[in-house]
Amino acid sequence: MDKYIGKLIGNTGNPNDIKVALKDSYSARRGEFVKIKHRESLDEPETYVLGRIVSISRTNILYNSNMGEGLSDLEILPGAQVTGETLFGTIELVGYRDSSGQIKIPRRPLNPGEKVYGVDYNFLSGFYKFDENTSIHIGNLIGYEKGDNIVPVYLDVNKLVTEHLAVLAMTGSGKSYTVGRIIERLVAQMNGTVVVFDVHGEYGKAFARGEIHFNKDLDYIEDKKDKESIIKIQEALQKLQAAGGGIKVYTPQIEDFDYKYMNKNIHLALQFDRLDMDDLSSILPGLTEPQERVLDVAIRYWQTKFKNPPRDIQDLREILAGDLEELRAWEELSPSEARALSGRSAAVASAKLSRVINEARSFYTRAIGDPTDIYEMVGEKGDKKGRLVIIDLQGLSDDAKQIITALISSEIMRASADKKRQIRPCFLVYEEGHNFAPAGTPSISKKIIKKIASEGRKFGVGFAIVSQRPSKLDPDVTSQCNTIITMRLKNPDDQRFIARTSDMFSKSDIEELPSLSTGEALICGRSIPAPLLVKVGSKALIHGGESPEVIDEWGVFNG
Repeated sequence: MDKYIGKLIGNTGNPNDIKVALKDSYSARRGEFVKIKHRESLDEPETYVLGRIVSISRTNILYNSNMGEGLSDLEILPGAQVTGETLFGTIELVGYRDSSGQIKIPRRPLNPGEKVYGVDYNFLSGFYKFDENTSIHIGNLIGYEKGDNIVPVYLDVNKLVTEHLAVLAMTGSGKSYTVGRIIERLVAQMNGTVVVFDVHGEYGKAFARGEIHFNKDLDYIEDKKDKESIIKIQEALQKLQAAGGGIKVYTPQIEDFDYKYMNKNIHLALQFDRLDMDDLSSILPGLTEPQERVLDVAIRYWQTKFKNPPRDIQDLREILAGDLEELRAWEELSPSEARALSGRSAAVASAKLSRVINEARSFYTRAIGDPTDIYEMVGEKGDKKGRLVIIDLQGLSDDAKQIITALISSEIMRASADKKRQIRPCFLVYEEGHNFAPAGTPSISKKIIKKIASEGRKFGVGFAIVSQRPSKLDPDVTSQCNTIITMRLKNPDDQRFIARTSDMFSKSDIEELPSLSTGEALICGRSIPAPLLVKVGSKALIHGGESPEVIDEWGVFNG
């Protein structure tokens, strides 16, 4: 028997603001799902519309604020009946499934006076049906996440990956944990390729000392099915690792990384000549026109002199740092162009180039062997080995992080569009996204991220952009994200930005964000049937931004 909650009252024409007179104070709670009978048209059968209670109002005429301080001394005689209590709930409609299985919002107002009922596991499971073969389990519906009535929530992988994802939350709310849950399932269950630009070395913890580190503490997981899936994910990752897939870590050419990963890491050796002049002007900011001219000539000469790539970036530096006579004698230059080459400008350009080389420590030179092969990193089309590629950028300057991120992202886009030789579809994860694609200010990596946002889908390249400051993200990037996972957000600017850049969130959704607990998320978008509040599940790997236990670290002073 369905639990009776109350009846619809007032104007039922606004699907985001439908009032229900509650039977009593125990009949419903905020966030609970309800169902209401409805017939959309005379030629359609009667069905149930699913809704969510987004607010509850409870007042009593006796305890009225207008009565003032006397309320504190008010006593009710034993056995007396207190009347005048008013209980209202506000319902936001999720929709109903039509004859084709699509979820639709009613266009005809619901009947005032219609009874409102609670929903059980069977109803919700039938409403939020999914295909386990094409979806990943992100967590369970809040309010239905424990006991026998667990309602799992799944995300459609095709829509999640190719139509881009934004994960937005304040620090400590669990956003990196959530991203970790998603990417390990994309790799282990869907055999996908994920590339993570790991700015703080958080994800690299999963492969510290050159070994995979699994979450062993599974006893606390109440969801038996989730626990079983984590064990299977761990087994799948081990098999992928043994077959040459699994976790691969790429790092700059710095000894600290070699020590961190016990030399199981792969050194980045990116080809500088993949950059065009627009990229160079952002990588080497502040170049004057004479400096840009001499740099442009030096790069063209470098590419002519060393015809066959890969080209050693040290050769370019030597050309700029020389006496320029070799450049001035180049037959492709006119006498006026040769005279315009300034030794001082070349020296400044050389110094700036040297700074970039020394900060990034990720460019190809003949001394380190072969250049980074993007096909080997991501996997060539037809390669059946899923992999999690971690680009560890911990400790690098912001410019160096952006240069490496921009170059690798550009190489992935180039290879994905190559009709002769393509890579596997892949999913890029940009942590600290407000640094890589900031609003209103130029950055080295923003141009390629915007290109992936607008063109990546047709080439099988998608991305997740992760940020604790949504209002500082470029709106052109976030507007292309067709799935948004929002966790706790208290900053009003960030809340307004989300409301302004996405039509997926209602007013009540935005109001819900400050009160979410750690690990709880509001998920909206095309990869999910309808907006849902979800308790994110556990992870198979040890990675993410867990804070240290400072009391344990400090210890006790016994002096």
